[in-house]
Amino acid sequence: MPFPAKFKAGLMVSALSLIAATAVTATGPIETAVSAPERPTSETQWDGKRHPIAVLDFMGLKPGMTVWDHGSGRGYYTAIMSRTVGPDGKVYAHNSNRFWPNIKDTVEPRHKALGNVETFVGNITDFDGHAGEFDMIFIGLLFHHLHYSPETGNGMPESSKAYWAKAMEMLKPGGVIAIVEHQAPDGTPRAESAAWHRTSLQDAITDLTAAGFEYVGSSDALANPDDPQNIPFRDLATGRYSSQRFVAKFRKPS
Repeated sequence: MPFPAKFKAGLMVSALSLIAATAVTATGPIETAVSAPERPTSETQWDGKRHPIAVLDFMGLKPGMTVWDHGSGRGYYTAIMSRTVGPDGKVYAHNSNRFWPNIKDTVEPRHKALGNVETFVGNITDFDGHAGEFDMIFIGLLFHHLHYSPETGNGMPESSKAYWAKAMEMLKPGGVIAIVEHQAPDGTPRAESAAWHRTSLQDAITDLTAAGFEYVGSSDALANPDDPQNIPFRDLATGRYSSQRFVAKFRKPS
């Protein structure tokens, strides 16, 4: 017995609704990593301000990649990237000799539990034996420590030239330098922007292209038009992770 037209139309609407719902709820590896139930509230509470899905999607993070997380700290991005790259990938979580003793007891067990994270403490220039292995070097909110020294003023610091040379060595052809940084207005003297713990996007482009990298582009995922950009980011009345931040992508030539 044939179904009435109204019933068939209802079936069609239901089917289309199911397809639409599936499309909305489908997730990729980055979304799955951010949604991991193991993530602590101390990190997930900042997702609405740090927008890790938009940032890492723009940078092109994918399963199987090998990533260097510069100045990884307590591991907000380390854990997300670890779960995204999966068992066929690897994340090297870097920290400085000065900072590491303060966090080692809590962070080191977490690195081990993730299973694909290796800890490196020290200067990147001392990291040997991995030339051409990395798909991405991620620098989150620490580029302002690389763009200024009193000796070079508005020029790139000598220590940073060594840093970028090492990064170039570590990356595969086409590998990515991913930078997230508190933004200063273009044209700001480097001494001023460094005092604010910020960097201008133009200074980042100047330094990275001088070091031989290609500027791919930037995202406005972390834009905040209410940030004047000319005060220390910690002085913003809107609180932590509310600064205007540039999200910039550079690439080692293929």
